[in-house]
Amino acid sequence: MGFLNELVEIFRFVDLYRAFRLAGREDLDGLLQLVQSSRSKYARWEAAEALGKIGDERAVSLLVDTLRDKKPLLRWKAAEALGELQAESAVEALIQVLNKRAEDWSVRKGAAEALGKIGDKRAVAPLIAALNYSELSLQSDLEHDYVRWAVELALGWIGDRRAVPPLITVLQDEDLVVRWGAAIALGLLGDESAVPSLAEALQDENWNVQKCAAEALGKIGDRHALEPLRSALQDDDRYVRRAAGEALARIEGA
Repeated sequence: MGFLNELVEIFRFVDLYRAFRLAGREDLDGLLQLVQSSRSKYARWEAAEALGKIGDERAVSLLVDTLRDKKPLLRWKAAEALGELQAESAVEALIQVLNKRAEDWSVRKGAAEALGKIGDKRAVAPLIAALNYSELSLQSDLEHDYVRWAVELALGWIGDRRAVPPLITVLQDEDLVVRWGAAIALGLLGDESAVPSLAEALQDENWNVQKCAAEALGKIGDRHALEPLRSALQDDDRYVRRAAGEALARIEGA
């Protein structure tokens, strides 16, 4: 597509965005048709997103098929929409996407998040396995491993205790985004076995990891975290101090 045509398409996209925000169940057939056969990549993208938001399960089959589309943008949007629909029938297809290491990182991230939103336990083992694979090994242009971050959140949302030991392990990962996601997920899981590792993470070199570790300790509510949290009240970062104070209040007030 030439530059001028692309520019025209972008302006059309602005109007499409506004229109698709108003889409409802009565527009299902039209949206399905757009995803399937529109010549505009922007229309297909917005139609796929709208299908997730209107919540009609009749869209699931087409969205699963779209996971094999030649355009990564459409595959990503299809995965995202299946998560919004909480489509249990799509779990196996989404696991296949997650396991496909040659897939575009954004699509694998979308599949992980979708599996977390669906909440099916079949996804736990594949998600845990995905923690052992760094996207940075193939995607040298990425600064952080956003796929593993999404995997961690998904495990936290699903809430299966099998995820606790591997999440504790990656709390020591070199990538700060992975450590950050691990702290969030461990807080969601609420398992007391994570308290010593989260207490150690209060000393992380990154303030966001420290903050999320404090928040996780507050959610878990174990009194063994009181002393490390009191020490964190002296941290140089005000957000860490605030999170530690709120965690202390939560534990002490329980």
